Amino acid sequence: ESPPSAAMQVAARRGSLLHALFERLPDVAAGEREAAAMRWLTRQAPDLTAPTRAGIVADALAVLNDAQWAEVFGAHSLAEVPIAAVVGETVVTGQVDRLLLLPDRIVVVDFKTGRFVPQGIGEVRVPYIRQMAYYAAALTRIYPGRRVEAALLYTNGPRMVTVPDAMLKDYAPK
Repeated sequence: ESPPSAAMQVAARRGSLLHALFERLPDVAAGEREAAAMRWLTRQAPDLTAPTRAGIVADALAVLNDAQWAEVFGAHSLAEVPIAAVVGETVVTGQVDRLLLLPDRIVVVDFKTGRFVPQGIGEVRVPYIRQMAYYAAALTRIYPGRRVEAALLYTNGPRMVTVPDAMLKDYAPK
């Protein structure tokens, strides 16, 4: 394969920086997040222009401040969680980017850093749907009796795309 293009490298780096902010910022008070993010990015990516860093911070805050997904980054959520379970005859292992643990349900979110941002579930690549279905199946085994929801957070949008239950079942390990 040919090496990644310059644009792909920029997108991957941007995605990695956003990923790190999603891991760090939820524990920072909402009013202090922007300043904390800018300080962190200035240390981690001093070669980026101030407007580029500001854009990355704005995208991170757009997600973290979205009331629809506040719970995913709230007090009952965890970042970078390793999981492993046997589902049928398949061993499922992975490290989920964000995991919300509630008494009645589990929400698993994986971050995607590519340049393409789907407008809806119909445009999501099948391997990503399969990945989330495998995670959901493993989490169902790990946390029996709880409903499992799955979503993909496209950091280049940013946009969250929920994977419907029917798709999780269709793509789960057999």
